[in-house]
Amino acid sequence: MVFRSVQLLLPVLLGALAALLPALVAQAQPLVHQGVLLLPWLLLPIAWVVSRLYRQPKVSFLILISLLTYSLLQSQRLHPELAINTEVAFWLLCLLGPLLIMVFSWLPEEMTGEANNWQCYLIIATIGVVSLNLLQQFPQQTSYWMQQLLALEPGMPPVVPLLLLTLYLLVTGLSLIRRQETSDGVALLALLSMGFGFCGFNTECGPEVSFGLFALMVVTMQVLHSYRLAFFDPLTGLRNRRSLLSMLLDHPKGYHLAMVDIDHFKHFNDAFGHDVGDEVLRAVAKVLERVGAGGKVFRLGGEEFVVVFVSRDRNACIGALQAVREMVAHYPFTVRQPLNAPAQQAATPLQPQQITVTIGLAQHSPQDDSVDAVLARADKALYRGKSRGRNCLVVDDGKPVPWVTIGGEKRLV
Repeated sequence: MVFRSVQLLLPVLLGALAALLPALVAQAQPLVHQGVLLLPWLLLPIAWVVSRLYRQPKVSFLILISLLTYSLLQSQRLHPELAINTEVAFWLLCLLGPLLIMVFSWLPEEMTGEANNWQCYLIIATIGVVSLNLLQQFPQQTSYWMQQLLALEPGMPPVVPLLLLTLYLLVTGLSLIRRQETSDGVALLALLSMGFGFCGFNTECGPEVSFGLFALMVVTMQVLHSYRLAFFDPLTGLRNRRSLLSMLLDHPKGYHLAMVDIDHFKHFNDAFGHDVGDEVLRAVAKVLERVGAGGKVFRLGGEEFVVVFVSRDRNACIGALQAVREMVAHYPFTVRQPLNAPAQQAATPLQPQQITVTIGLAQHSPQDDSVDAVLARADKALYRGKSRGRNCLVVDDGKPVPWVTIGGEKRLV
């Protein structure tokens, strides 16, 4: 949730800062200006290397395209005497840079995977070589067709490039909201930095600030991505075992810890396949996150979850766990036919399957010398619940905790 919020906030922040900072940087000391100028050269290669280490080929290509675009902008901006047909090259860059970002962000994963890296690099190299040859061999024809294609007229704003860039921004923004993928966030930031860089080409420090902000924000996203990989479970989105142990090391003493295990989980995998098993895990995780009494949910591994309560009030913890156990039991989970069913029946939904969980609850005591000791006692309570028929809650003193109905209201015995 935090990662998604940051992904949505960064483009807004980049847009605001790219509009305000160029004037401030232009008035700052030359050392500040040089630092902003070098920021993309320093941070974008680092982000590219990190994306390769994390096996994010799509993100690495987006970073590479942005770095190439910035280098071409800077070569035209700082050394116009070395550029070939500067104006035509600039508008060709305005057309190709955002277009490549858009194409690579929407390519299927199998086309940008490790096995197809060379194809993507070949595409970028081919486009660069063809564009350079057009500028060198056919400058007048290239200029004519660029003016026709982009509807460029003297004294008029470049309407077509701006409309295309706006369209790319809208499509990528909607994709980021829907898919919540890192590549969509990087693509949106890259398009924004290019837009501000192109529009501020003749503004002092315009491209430097926009691409410098892009570099900073891409590195920020990489840091958040590494944090999510280290402390969150990719399947359910819950915090993982490392996060649990890290939190409990500094946790107040006397906390309650509950082990939660899905009953007959192997049956779902054997009968319906591992994809359905994954859906069961996601469904249970979604329900467990609604636990009350301030409980925090973690995925320990496999079909096991952990709920931690800061509260020392055992009755409050038991009440919250019993409520969430019943929510799981009443969750309407519908699956399709087993994998070995005939083809004509494979698309027919089965009757809703009941999912139940067994819970073992333990409280940290002064005698516990480690987190593992609390986990072990909760695990023993859990397996006592399994032996008593499952779909129940057992505390670490060995007593089951049933519900009774008194005057139409459920209460603990």
